[in-house]
Amino acid sequence: MDPLAAAPQDDNTSAAPPARRAPMAAAPMKYAADGAVDWGNMWDTFCELAQTGGPPHRATVLRAPDPATVDTADPAYQSVAAEISRGILAVSGLPAAPAQPGWIAVQCRSAAQARWLADSILEENVAAQAVESTLLLPLAAYFTTPGEIKNVITVVAKTTHYWADHLPAEVKQALAVQVRVSRLAAQVKRWIGRTR
Repeated sequence: MDPLAAAPQDDNTSAAPPARRAPMAAAPMKYAADGAVDWGNMWDTFCELAQTGGPPHRATVLRAPDPATVDTADPAYQSVAAEISRGILAVSGLPAAPAQPGWIAVQCRSAAQARWLADSILEENVAAQAVESTLLLPLAAYFTTPGEIKNVITVVAKTTHYWADHLPAEVKQALAVQVRVSRLAAQVKRWIGRTR
């Protein structure tokens, strides 16, 4: 599945989770005294990740919009970007900001973390891609707080919690080695291409 492919937000023709697994139930919204969503205190527990047998967060894939249709100067787009960024920081401690049209960039602590989060989030039925230590997630002006905004923030909360509290250090080290090997292989391929 190409996470950068443009498609409607609920494209039922995309690779769907096995029929035996229904999507997870939504956590109730919580609000701070100022009326803003209290993203950092929304969840008491997390269900198992989809990649380990738990229910995916969404029944259908949440995709980024076609970049040609995105107006990054649109106040609605900027508002959604600000809310997703605020929520991601609250649930994970990772900074986020708009990237190319239709995508928000989350700065992970390592390329291994970004790659693992992207793979895990894809299984939760939210488009994601890792580019070095940056995690890209969908962003659109039509996203609503109780809908797609919450979906994006929830999968970040769920996967970063698992990364921090449940993924063994040996697995993280192995992922870091895989990233280094992939980089080295790409460098060798470029070098061989230049010498031909």
